[in-house]
Amino acid sequence: MKWTALPFYVIFLFLGACEDNPFFGDDKIPEREITGRVSLQFSENHSEIYVWLEGTELITQTDENGDFKMPLPTSSEQGTGSIVTGTYKLYFYLANYRLEYVTIELLNGEVVEDLSTISKEGELKRIVSLKNILTLDTKISPQSYILTEDDSITVNVKLNSNKPEVFINTIVRVYDRGYVVRTGFLIYNDNHQLIQSIDIEGSKKRREAVMSPRKEWTAEFPLNKSFYSSNGEYNVIPYIVVDRSDVPPKLESLIGANQKSFDQNFILYPLKRTGGKFVVQ
Repeated sequence: MKWTALPFYVIFLFLGACEDNPFFGDDKIPEREITGRVSLQFSENHSEIYVWLEGTELITQTDENGDFKMPLPTSSEQGTGSIVTGTYKLYFYLANYRLEYVTIELLNGEVVEDLSTISKEGELKRIVSLKNILTLDTKISPQSYILTEDDSITVNVKLNSNKPEVFINTIVRVYDRGYVVRTGFLIYNDNHQLIQSIDIEGSKKRREAVMSPRKEWTAEFPLNKSFYSSNGEYNVIPYIVVDRSDVPPKLESLIGANQKSFDQNFILYPLKRTGGKFVVQ
């Protein structure tokens, strides 16, 4: 084979083209995402707040500091809802906090900068603050058990309303003359696996009001220690669902279709709680 020398200018153009080629340089297609921070009133932990982009299946949650990152799909990606030109609401949700949103503009899937709301890189320009409507604290007595025999556990539930009136759904057993026994408790392990459910035969769900400033009750029930492992930590979660109609159905369906059921799926219900932990030694 006979080799022919290329003219110098041809070689120069070829090398120049290689330098401009993104496969040879540092140029990359920039990531498209929406980022920001959310804070919760009356809480030092700002995690697990749901962030959802209206009209899509794009949903994420905040970390302990309240930070979130929502990658935006390219036009070729499927299954997340199409990102087109238009106005979108970015929702922020926990069941016992006021629903908030910010309005953003997208142009061909790219974020349009707004001087008061969002940068062109997709970063929110202010912290979104969620106001509390109901706090839930659960205290367990005793907080430590030794695996020797079946015992009972006492649960104190305290609800504080931060608006004039909040309606909730609970589970109760109503006896003759209106005597009510509180039931409807779920016990999960550290891996969010359901260990034991407490439900008295004949109980039913009931809608009731939490009047400011608080509602409180105490319940006692058997603790079947055959269900538990030694050196384990467990969490008692009372069945309490905040009755509200302002949450978009699509958002609720993305969190979990059965999140309000009295079963293992209730762990998905996004209600910020405190307390409720006990240890089996």
